Parts: sequence; structure tokens; C-alpha cells
Amino acid sequence: MRTPAATVASFLLAGSLVLSGCSSTSDSDAQDSTSPAPSRKAERTSTAWTTAAPAEVAAGGTLRLAAATLPASFNPQHADAANTDAARILAPTVGGAIRITQDGGWKVDPDYAESVRVTDKDPLKVKVSLNRQAVWQGGTPITAADMIAFWKAQNGSNDAYEVSSTTGYEDISDVEQGTDKFTYTVTFKKRTAEWPLYVYPRLPANVSSKASSFNSGFRKRAIPANGPFVVKSIDVRKGLITQTPNPRWWGDRPKLRTITWNVATPALQAKAFAVDELDAADLEAATYATVKDVGRVQRAPGLEWSQVTVNGGRGPLKDVNVRRAVARAIDRDALAVTAAKGLGARPSTVGSLMLLPGQRGYRDSSRSISYDPKAAAALLKKAGWTKGAGGKLVRDGRPLTLTMPVPRSTPTNSRRAVAIKRDLARIGVTLQLRRVPAARFFDPIVQSLDFDLVTFTRRGSAFPIGATKPLFYPIDSAQNFTGIGPARFGKGFDTVLGTLNDDLRARRVAQLDKLLLDEVPMIPLAVTPLVVAVQDDVVNYGAAQFEQPDWTRVGFTKKR
Repeated sequence: MRTPAATVASFLLAGSLVLSGCSSTSDSDAQDSTSPAPSRKAERTSTAWTTAAPAEVAAGGTLRLAAATLPASFNPQHADAANTDAARILAPTVGGAIRITQDGGWKVDPDYAESVRVTDKDPLKVKVSLNRQAVWQGGTPITAADMIAFWKAQNGSNDAYEVSSTTGYEDISDVEQGTDKFTYTVTFKKRTAEWPLYVYPRLPANVSSKASSFNSGFRKRAIPANGPFVVKSIDVRKGLITQTPNPRWWGDRPKLRTITWNVATPALQAKAFAVDELDAADLEAATYATVKDVGRVQRAPGLEWSQVTVNGGRGPLKDVNVRRAVARAIDRDALAVTAAKGLGARPSTVGSLMLLPGQRGYRDSSRSISYDPKAAAALLKKAGWTKGAGGKLVRDGRPLTLTMPVPRSTPTNSRRAVAIKRDLARIGVTLQLRRVPAARFFDPIVQSLDFDLVTFTRRGSAFPIGATKPLFYPIDSAQNFTGIGPARFGKGFDTVLGTLNDDLRARRVAQLDKLLLDEVPMIPLAVTPLVVAVQDDVVNYGAAQFEQPDWTRVGFTKKR
């Protein structure tokens, strides 16, 4: 029964658009990786949702979800969809040859592929055998022709395509159809351990083959589905997206009758959940209090992690010993406690610049930057800085003063910056916090390296190495804000990316982490916990760091 409060929440959601604005395995690589089965509400695991077998999930019902903004494009491959909720919203409607598992590994998804395997390593060749029953939304079979057209659209060879990224696809030298249209081989110019990302078409050939359709065809409609659901409608005015079961779906029948996505600010999402107008809502420290007493909160390690980017290209920080001293002066464990406390979660300090705690292959390689103010003081003394008046460090009559721009209206960023300032003050380093408009934080300030230190969050993934490389190499990379980029960084990333053996690659990731952290271009801080409010009867959906929901099994334990 809907209460007056629920009616208000429904009204808020309806009008919220205006308010928000918006592994490979062994060196043979012939097998797909697997992961342990998810556990029930296990907060210490990467997946915290309640699992249920298909027989335990009731048929029917509407799963009411929410997103922060309405994407400018419903083509996740387009540049305008980057850093939006497009991929998340469309997740029930799309799929691919691989599925990400609980620990950030992967396995072949039989709904889309019979097999995915490496057939040669020099050059790297991957053969894909598609599920012959798989079709696009209109009924057209998914074939090698789709992969060929998709690769050509994504590889950067045609500037007419406004792609979000050419990474991976630009390293493919050829896609060749096999003995029939349901098999093909992808050949890479060089080895890459992250090849599973790039061997399946995300769009049908009739979209990929036309730049106009790719760029402009999905402003108010979704890309063709190949998943268990399709987008039935997109109401831009209300900020409401409705999805229903795909009538041409060839896999297990979905349990849900409907999925809806309301566009709403985090605050509105929490309020709507509290009065039973949403079945799940992502929570922040500012909204956690709204639902914390409801008792339906799931917690898992998140993908976002905080860090300090160090500009080693100017001023005192050009000296690596000063960079090392700054790192050793920051109490990273305390920052992790602060990040988790407001969400009722366990703290998790990050010890890698590439992998996250709990992720397959993760090792803490941060010993060289562990909190040690005495070691920090010794490093500064070695760099020629001495204590002056008031305990502040000076050299050649000049104080050791660093600047850190902080975007206004970002409470978590501000709290982190204040804590870092306090830590540095204890060793005699003055950190000046410069409040700047949020809209001007990245462009022009961060992008033009107009800072000494800067802190913000980055986002991890199951395949992070290729995306991490441009953060550190080359020095003129558009994403490198560190002011340095020695050739050994590039060589290290190439070595890791070229390692197909999981165990060997994990060791090399740890070695590369140590190499990077020794130079201190960036200081990893803490994982931002993923906290999701979920209604009691929702199963197979909720808080998960890496694992993807099986949308045919998402649903309710009781009839709705």
C-alpha cells in the first residue's frame, strides 16, 4: 500500500531529471578462468548480494532502479557516453563472449560463445566460436561480419567515428572469418593480456558500418539489444527508462517482468528507497544516514579508490626524495578509516597503482611508502631541507611550501585534503589548499599541471593495465598529470601487458608497482566502499565489486 510519503517520493523521482541535470589463465591460455561461487551477504567478499537458485526466484515483478544522470548517448562506445551511466543502464540488454567473475577474473559466457581461446602467441591469435542461436534485437544472427565492422569502427582508422577509446582495437591487425560465419580469428599486432576485452562485437554491422548511425543514432534510443531484456521506452522528460524481456532471447527465461531506471540525484534515490519507491540505491556518506536504520544495506569493496597525484615536474617535488618524504608522511590507514566510517564499512588501504584489494593477482607493494614520519624527515634532510622557525622546513632561505587545488562542493575531497595538510605539517611541510570551482578543477588546472599535489578518485576494473599505462607513460600523454614519465615505466607496462600467464603477470604487476612507487608519481590511498541499499526480497543483485549480475536470475523471493 502506498503511503503519502511514498507518493511524495514518486513525485520526486518523476521530476528528478530536472533536479539532477542529468585473464587469461596459464601460459597455454586455452582455458577460460573461473571464480568461486558468490556467498550470501558476505561483507568481506567482493560480492555482497544475496544469491538464490533460479527455482527460488519468483516469476514476475518490476525491479525499480535508479541512475544519477541521463546519458547524452545510449551508445556506450560513443565519446559522449564516456563517464556516464549508459553502460550500467543498458547492462540487462547487452552481453558478450566473456563474463567478469567475483574476483575480477573472467569466464566464457555460453549464451554468446561456444569457446574463446588463444590459438597462437606470436602473433597473438584468438579464435572465437559464437553461439549460433544468438541474435540481435531485430532477429539478425550475431556473426563474424559484426566483429569485422565493429573493429574497423573502433580502431581509429576512420576519424568519422567519435569513439570513446581506440584502446585495444588499434592493436588488432586483422579479424578473419573462419570456416563459417559463426567463427572468426582476431590477430593482434603484439601480445596483450587484456585481449578478452576486444574479441566480441558490441554493435551489429549495420550500426558499425555507418559513422552517422554510430555517432547520432542513439541520442534518444538504445543500441540494439542482444541480452535478456530490451529497452521498451526512454522518457527524456520524466527521466524514466523501461526495459522488458527480449522476445527473441535464446537463453534462460528472465524472472523479472520489467526493469525501470529513474534518473535521480543520490539524495533523492536514498529518500525514494526509504519509502519503498526503489528496490536498490547506491549510497554515499551524505545519504547513508537516510537508510542506515532500515537494515537493508549491502557493503562490498568498491572500484573507486582515492589517490594523490604528485607533480614531479616542478619545484621541490622534482627531487624524488621529497616525493618519497611526502608519501611517507601521509597516514594512508587513517584516510582509509575515514573513507569507510561514514558508510559503516571496513577500511581498505590500497597498495597498488593497478589492482585493488581482493582482485585476482593483487599484492600490496606499498612498503616503500608506508607511513613513517621519521623516515620522511630523514629523506627531507637528505634532500637539503632543514628545520627553521616554527619547525617549518627551509632550504636556501625558502620554505618548503606545496599547493593543492581542491574543488569546491566536494566534501570527501576536502576532508581528505585537510587530513593530508595536517600530516604534512607534522614534518614541517606547508600545504596550501587552493579552493577552485569544481567546473575548473580538471580543465584547466589538473590537465595543465597547475599544482604540486592533487587528490581525487580513480576507478579500477577487471582489465586495468592498459588503461593505467597512459596515467604514467609517456610524459606527454593527455592522461599523465605526474610531470614525469621515464622510459622504464613504458617498458614495464609493455612487459606486463605482454605476459599471458596469470601467475607470472601478477608477479610482474607487483614488480612494476614497486618501480612506480619508488619514483612516487602517485600515492594510492584507500578504496571507496560500495554501499547499496537493497530491499529484503531482492536476490542476485546488489553490491558487487566486479561480478556481473546474471539478469535472467535477478528478481524477488516472493511474488510481486
